[in-house]
Amino acid sequence: MNEQLSLFVEENTLFNNGVQQLLDMDFKGCMDTLEHYRRLYPWGRSVERERDMCLFWIERVGETTAGHGDPAEAERRYRAWLEFEERFGYPWPDHGIEPAFGVRYFSLVAKGLDSAGHGRTARLPGGTPTGLICLRGGRAEKAIASLPALIAGEGEDARAYGYLGDAFVMAGDRRTARICYLKAFTLGPGEVDVEHLLDTEVRDCLRDLAQEEKVQGDPLGWFPTMAVLEGLFDPAMVRDVEELRTWRRRYERLLEAEERERGPALVPRLFAHALILSENASAMGLTGDFDLVEVRRRMKEWRPDLFSLYMEGLGERASRREARFA
Repeated sequence: MNEQLSLFVEENTLFNNGVQQLLDMDFKGCMDTLEHYRRLYPWGRSVERERDMCLFWIERVGETTAGHGDPAEAERRYRAWLEFEERFGYPWPDHGIEPAFGVRYFSLVAKGLDSAGHGRTARLPGGTPTGLICLRGGRAEKAIASLPALIAGEGEDARAYGYLGDAFVMAGDRRTARICYLKAFTLGPGEVDVEHLLDTEVRDCLRDLAQEEKVQGDPLGWFPTMAVLEGLFDPAMVRDVEELRTWRRRYERLLEAEERERGPALVPRLFAHALILSENASAMGLTGDFDLVEVRRRMKEWRPDLFSLYMEGLGERASRREARFA
């Protein structure tokens, strides 16, 4: 019995050593260790997936990998990671080593960029946000510092807002994360990287919403509205006048496009934008003449059921405010 237990411990130790070498990105060493394991313990666990991973990375980056400061190389390594996800079946299986490996992989890429003075660059040559590299590498603060510059420069980058939301989730600030998520899904629901969202409650809500008839075949488009109406997200309160003007311009552009196309495709986004204008009605006058009645009339025309829910919620919030100050 003791001999069997000793063999089991030795088997586990050898396998774990191989896994650790993979995590350390010593791909050649991992291959050698796993081959040794397979010869010694032919009855043991399968190591094919881990060996295939090593072969994949040896083909892409060599027998071992380290931080690399060249932005073009960092872009190439990000593209290799996307290929890795597709090849090995993201979302990852439970209890796999892939999440920990990914953090180490991207941490090295991010550190390499930092050491070469490229850590503050908004985007890599292929368009990948540098903040995303930091995020994938578990460096939430660096991602939070990097992504707003990209957003400030482009304004309507829904994907970047989604990544910023993920960075705040990683940093433990879920409230700010959901402000970012709301902007992301309102600006461009189809652009948000929903497969990698770190807020599990948001992911679950998206999954559940896809099965509901009231989203009329466009769960992503209706998600920001439904998330506000159901209390997952707080309504968007805009404090900056220039940002109010920007939201108004976006709404007006969408309205013009909808009137040209005369179809329902843009209605979910229009409703979400109108919701933001309506929530900030008291300040919209600072942007010029603003017809709240017309905005809400259109909301009612587009979706009378959701408009009714919205107005009920608006009344409930007003009643609670009055009760607090009574």
